[in-house]
Amino acid sequence: MSAIDTMRSALHHSEQLLPSEVTAKSETWLTRARNYPVFSRTWYRYRAQAWIGVFVIVDVIAFIVGLLADTDMRRMASAFIPFTLGGTALHLLGPAMAVWVRNRAYAGKKEVIALTLALLLGAACSYGVLLGVKYVTKLIAYGDANVEISVVGTLGASSKVPGSASASTSATSVEDAGASSANGQSNKQSNNQSNNQSNTSADSKDNKESSKIAQSPTLTLVMQVFSFLLVTSLITYTGGAIDLWYFFRQKKRLQEVLRQHELTAAQEARREAELRLSVLAAQVEPHFLFNTLAGVRSAILTEPERATAIVDHLVDYLRATIPQMRNDGSSAQARLKQQLEAASAYLGLMHARIPRLSYSVDSEVTDAALPPLMLISLVENAIKHGVEPKIGPVHVAVLAKQLQQDGQDMLELTVADNGVGFAGSSSGSGIGLANIHERLASMYGKRASLVLKALPEGGVAATILLPLEP
Repeated sequence: MSAIDTMRSALHHSEQLLPSEVTAKSETWLTRARNYPVFSRTWYRYRAQAWIGVFVIVDVIAFIVGLLADTDMRRMASAFIPFTLGGTALHLLGPAMAVWVRNRAYAGKKEVIALTLALLLGAACSYGVLLGVKYVTKLIAYGDANVEISVVGTLGASSKVPGSASASTSATSVEDAGASSANGQSNKQSNNQSNNQSNTSADSKDNKESSKIAQSPTLTLVMQVFSFLLVTSLITYTGGAIDLWYFFRQKKRLQEVLRQHELTAAQEARREAELRLSVLAAQVEPHFLFNTLAGVRSAILTEPERATAIVDHLVDYLRATIPQMRNDGSSAQARLKQQLEAASAYLGLMHARIPRLSYSVDSEVTDAALPPLMLISLVENAIKHGVEPKIGPVHVAVLAKQLQQDGQDMLELTVADNGVGFAGSSSGSGIGLANIHERLASMYGKRASLVLKALPEGGVAATILLPLEP
């Protein structure tokens, strides 16, 4: 499949690797998904693998830290299990729904709305998963789903959990014993007692100031805003909002690269067509040239004036056609006016060589673009297959006119003769006509045509129809 076909497919639920101009150019397991169209099944698979791998590493590290810190594993499990499963649901549900939406191949705004709703629905479902898992985990660990669990507290900070009363009692006993010992020592050393009282007073003052700072409304607001931004950023990234933005960015980039590739392909096709035109032009057989020179030789002694006229018309013809043949490889278009002049010079030459031939060259179009050597090929075909085989007077008419077809301006070129017609020769199978067919197909496709038609009075009319270009 070509690069252009690959990009066209990528715009419509393709599972293929993106072109190098669009991919992230990375083969790591974390970013491999970026090498495929966003919201494709392949992209989803690699994205899920990266997420699961990251969470496994995070959970293993948290478990090891918890063991080293001698943390209550019930509290740790009650905090991390809901976090892990809820985050995984957030990461997988919404994008999975978006993959389903993209495979429906909706158009325009309908696709945008459907993808957005899919991600929002996935986020809502994942929140439900978080609450449900949190409830079940607390119920299993403590037998009470209303227990307060702090994520930060899992590493050693105290919290209100069942069994904390005994810890409180032990702490109180230790404090009472310490107080009794301090009182005994204060009876013996009164100076130390006064110093201790001063230190206690200072510590109390510092604790009050720290409490005031901790309870500062400004600091509380800053922490709340920071927490909100952090959680929002995580949800936005994890839930697929960033992927939605990247989806449209990727689609736009694909369209730009596709247009560039199509332009490059068109330029290459044009160069190839020009090269083929050069080869095709070289295939045009100048059979008349040998016959003309033979006619000049035979007329020099018996009809010197006719021989001179033949040479003059030959010079006019070569002057009109040689520049077109030289430019054929570098330009896909010539001018109608030049080709009409070449046709007139050629028919004048043929009239000087074949006096029984009469001709007319008329045009209703002042000038237009026309592929090189195309008109003269029709005229040569009429002379070779219609005029030369016929005995007696014969006429060739060349006409160019403008007409409308399906609302488009068209140029019609007709070369008609009253020669022997189809019955007398293979007028429809010459190399010149084959070249014209091939050149029209290469340059215009189905917009241009060459039609050969037998005339009621005898002879053949060859008509070229192609778009009129100034």
